[in-house]
Amino acid sequence: IIIILTYMISKTIRTWVYALLKYKNNIVVIKKWRGPFKWLYDLPGWKIEHWEKNINSLEREIIEEVWLSEWEFKIEKILTVEEDFIKHIWKWEEKDEHIIAIVYSVNITKSNFDLNYIEKWWDANWLELLSINDKSTPKTNVLQKVLDKIERL
Repeated sequence: IIIILTYMISKTIRTWVYALLKYKNNIVVIKKWRGPFKWLYDLPGWKIEHWEKNINSLEREIIEEVWLSEWEFKIEKILTVEEDFIKHIWKWEEKDEHIIAIVYSVNITKSNFDLNYIEKWWDANWLELLSINDKSTPKTNVLQKVLDKIERL
């Protein structure tokens, strides 16, 4: 008996939306605990669903991941568009993804923002404030590219 295991490789292009979420001269980052970004810090955000507009997806992600209400943050502008290439295994399928990351500059307008919230749903482990000038924290490629771009401005 010969058993042949097939290993599917799925290649996709995804558009993700991220928030460079600013609060008191720092940015809010999420430490991932699983997936292709395990143990890295990332910006709040995720893929844009096929029925969503960019802004609606960004608002949804901020509300879901950071637990801010619509009136507690203000979207300023598109800051940059970056890209990344990741390879990971999801449900026994190898995935090659080309990520197009639309990054918006967003201000938290809530005066007493609480960092003790721990998101329990998807990939986030906890929220932290990170200095824009941070050099030592392990970051996703997109977050590092955004911080490098800000430093050059």
